[in-house]
Amino acid sequence: MKSEKYKNIILRVDLARKKFEKEEIDQSKILKFIGGRGLGAKILFDELKPGTDPQSPDNKLIFLAGPMIGTGAPWAPKYCVETKSPLTGTILMSLAGGFFGAGMRNSGYDGFILEGRSEEPDYLWINDGKVEFRKASHLRGKLTDDCQETIRQELGGDKNIQIACIGPAGEKGVRFASIISGYRAVGRGGAGLVLASKNLQAIAVNGTRKVPLVQPGPFRELQTAIRKKARGVERLVMFGKYGTPRNQLIVNERGLFPTRNYQGGMFEGIHEVSYIKQQERLIRKTTCHSCPVACGNLTKARAPYEGFETEGPEYETFWAFGAHCGNTNIDAVIAADRLCDQFGMDTISTGNGIGFAMECAEKGLLSKADLGGLDLKFGNHQAMVEMVRRIGNRQGLGDLLAEGTRRAAEKIGGNSIHFAMQVKGMEIPAYDPRGAKSMALTYSTSPRGGCHERGLISRETFGTPPYLDPLSIEGKGAVAQFYHDRTAFLDSLGYCIFPPNNGGMDFQEVASLFSFVVGEPFPELDLFKAGERIWNLERLFNFREGLTGKDDALPPRLLKEPMPAGPAKGHIVELDTLLKDYYKVRNWDEKGVPRPEKLKELDLEEEGKAALGWKKT
Repeated sequence: MKSEKYKNIILRVDLARKKFEKEEIDQSKILKFIGGRGLGAKILFDELKPGTDPQSPDNKLIFLAGPMIGTGAPWAPKYCVETKSPLTGTILMSLAGGFFGAGMRNSGYDGFILEGRSEEPDYLWINDGKVEFRKASHLRGKLTDDCQETIRQELGGDKNIQIACIGPAGEKGVRFASIISGYRAVGRGGAGLVLASKNLQAIAVNGTRKVPLVQPGPFRELQTAIRKKARGVERLVMFGKYGTPRNQLIVNERGLFPTRNYQGGMFEGIHEVSYIKQQERLIRKTTCHSCPVACGNLTKARAPYEGFETEGPEYETFWAFGAHCGNTNIDAVIAADRLCDQFGMDTISTGNGIGFAMECAEKGLLSKADLGGLDLKFGNHQAMVEMVRRIGNRQGLGDLLAEGTRRAAEKIGGNSIHFAMQVKGMEIPAYDPRGAKSMALTYSTSPRGGCHERGLISRETFGTPPYLDPLSIEGKGAVAQFYHDRTAFLDSLGYCIFPPNNGGMDFQEVASLFSFVVGEPFPELDLFKAGERIWNLERLFNFREGLTGKDDALPPRLLKEPMPAGPAKGHIVELDTLLKDYYKVRNWDEKGVPRPEKLKELDLEEEGKAALGWKKT
């Protein structure tokens, strides 16, 4: 029985006028879009005028915590930032773990909608519902760790204060600038640049608000049972011990670990930049809010990069500054990771761009003058680390790479667009789809561009049971849809995707916990329906912005150059066949447009009309 109504309170902030107001989100909207990523997509679709310049005051920046964040539910720390991306021009939903999401809810609000632009640099201080605009000119130019510590001391030094901020990369217009909270990054797609364009340096939160639970008794009982069960799951135990970097060896062995800007799928130097070497540099384990696994690793670099400490590197960062750049110096990877966090930059796009530039130099498409004195070749870790700094400061070649590889290739010319490893302008990460065919669909159809997190198909990438042939193209449309829709609702709730992938909880348990939070029955099948609705809504947003099915593309290298060696030797991506299957499973037409009957089924007819000009039937 319900004891009270579930409440979701949003703070809408007009930065130009220094005004704010509280809004309660109707529960029917929560049940339809869940929260977090899904709710953010709905707000952005309804409120953002098509064609808005991502860096203009008219763009909106939405911070949202999903319903599970701060409740004590295991593995639910990930808050969402939603906006229109300055890197891709698509809808952008980017997530981060750590403690900021829970801190935001404790401060009195489940989310913020930031509008307009401050006249002078400001930061927001939100404490137990009270909102203050504070001057931030003195924070300009500071690295993110210095910025956070300065703000914390100004606010009294309370360690419970959580801060999300930009760094020099956002201030200087790096298109993949991130928002940093602690060691955690809202990394992909340029949310940090949007925050910088609003002249807002940071948001600081703290408070004692109790996160709402309509049925706390059943919730706590199930929460305890899940945590107890997790202690006996071997895959989770190993994940907690080593974290994501352990997957490098698995993916490399499976022959789909991109090497030297996707010129191969197996890295001969993998053991020099592996989780084993990382453990030798371990300071201590770290964790996110309410996580019983604690997969984070605080590591410290050795000479010649002593002084650099980072929470990580995670799998993608190890790849971006390791195999992708042909680098076998693990301490350089740690240094590059930390520099990205300090400048406030996405590690995937940064490392991907540097590897792209290395191949351009190798092929004679960049001159010595272009390289500014750097011997930018695969394996040169000193040049790689220096290029991270130059991108963050937009100096020399770094100024061009700060635009992303698609724009850089357009300037460099030659055949460089052939090996600019991006989709819709976003650099793709560490799984070569020539060796994992479903991942071709994740990269090509991801709403925010070349991204694995919108549907990491672990049965292909890691060989998670039950067995799935990674090189077959049969039935991959249905496989991709399942993972895409599943990830959409997990993102919206605030969950990390790894525990569900590793036996930590099943989807009936996820549905039950959500039901206890909102006080409404919510079957497992309704979660998947909500995930499908969210995925289709994000696609409608992009279509309204002028994208089409032609943008469901991949870099030509993956379509034309067979994998040179390993288990996937000789394979390319048969993208047209894969997309045809995927569109059919989705009930989209041959151009990738959701059919009217599908939108009716998902109760998205009005959105379809707004995006596609269809009349409601």
